[in-house]
Amino acid sequence: MKKRLLAAFLVATLTATALVGCGSDSGKSNDGKKSKGGKEVAIMVPSADHGWTGAVLTYAQEEAKKLSKDGKYEVNVYAATDVENQIQQVDDLLSNTDNLAGIVILPYDNGLQSTIEKIATADVPFVQFDRVIESDIINEKVVANVKGDNEGIGYETAKRFIADGLTKDDYVYEMIGDNSSVPELRSKGFRKYLTEQGWTDEEIDKVVVKSAATGWSRDTGKELFESWFSSSQCDTSKKNWIFTHDDEIAMGILESLNGSALDEGKKAEFLNSLQGLASSSGLAEIYAVLDGTHKTIATPELYDIFSVTYDPAMIQEATEVMIDYLDGKTDIEQDYIIPVNVVDSKNVGEFTPFGTYEGK
Repeated sequence: MKKRLLAAFLVATLTATALVGCGSDSGKSNDGKKSKGGKEVAIMVPSADHGWTGAVLTYAQEEAKKLSKDGKYEVNVYAATDVENQIQQVDDLLSNTDNLAGIVILPYDNGLQSTIEKIATADVPFVQFDRVIESDIINEKVVANVKGDNEGIGYETAKRFIADGLTKDDYVYEMIGDNSSVPELRSKGFRKYLTEQGWTDEEIDKVVVKSAATGWSRDTGKELFESWFSSSQCDTSKKNWIFTHDDEIAMGILESLNGSALDEGKKAEFLNSLQGLASSSGLAEIYAVLDGTHKTIATPELYDIFSVTYDPAMIQEATEVMIDYLDGKTDIEQDYIIPVNVVDSKNVGEFTPFGTYEGK
């Protein structure tokens, strides 16, 4: 993503409401001209339920428009409102496999396992993006699992925390996204680095405590943070570190720390004990905090704050992998991992965020 000029966002009105129709075409859109005889390539993503998935949807639309223009394939985007909706969309596609060239899918969650297995059993080429669901038949048939380096996000976060002084006497509050493979890998990477530094599993379990799933939601993240803050688990006599799985969650915490909902006395003590706040993805608003241009939240001086990249435009690369396969390319890596970078106040100008922030 470094120094890359990401495509501009579509207008804000490109939302799930605009995309979701009825019947078998629910959530379907095609920004390009309908191809003459070209088989369909389906890009299947969740609807825009938060900033990152909203950006994925936008980039998917742009890719569909670009690829459909040459008429070789009819590329459609399907935005699912929930698990059941995505399952129905897949079932509808599989009812006419003669016209289906391939599927690129970001599974809504792990509830899609049997549905992904249906795609595999139907011998329809498919690429999984971001969330990876595994089983024997899926692993055998999937063209590629295209994702950012989720394990690397956790690994780089732990590496930064250790460099900043994390010890076995401290407390790490890990705020997870959901219960899919993504948080599992981020947690695994975090633990991997600590293990490499000589930490035992028992020592890690004592220091690192996970939240309930935030659903990648700013509001839910804020609620969970404030509940934790008000509990006895939040011990300001220890050095505290927060490892969030998404910039939206981190923004919820920053809003809470800059608001009036928390006890002011404990908040002052907590800020003195807070050593680091980590997040990931590349949201424009968090970059505004990092570069000091945010309207209401100043760049923190008392603790380290950084975000690890996880570019939503990777959906375009996932689609290009599918097209390469359909065009006969044979040297595609099944485990297709895109590297990450740590972004902070010193290097934020070298990276392009996704979305917009009105203060910039």
